[in-house]
Amino acid sequence: MNDKLNAHIQDLHDLLDGHPVDECTAASLRQITDELKLSLIRAKENIPVETFNDRFEKEAIEFAEKHPSIAQAIRQVMNTLNSIGI
Repeated sequence: MNDKLNAHIQDLHDLLDGHPVDECTAASLRQITDELKLSLIRAKENIPVETFNDRFEKEAIEFAEKHPSIAQAIRQVMNTLNSIGI
């Protein structure tokens, strides 16, 4: 997996662990990142990018008001995905 993407995903997980966020929402983000990691490991191509970007965007909007640092971390993951062509 791309080192930059992996670092952004880890940053996101660290922020989730350090902030008082709704556990259901945090679990949803962890699930998305876990699915993304598995997809990247299993497939060299044909990764359903739209699905991940749409899901990350929804979560970023959800966190934007109450947890802007988490929303920013989500957007960093999305930007990295875009920059590596995923």
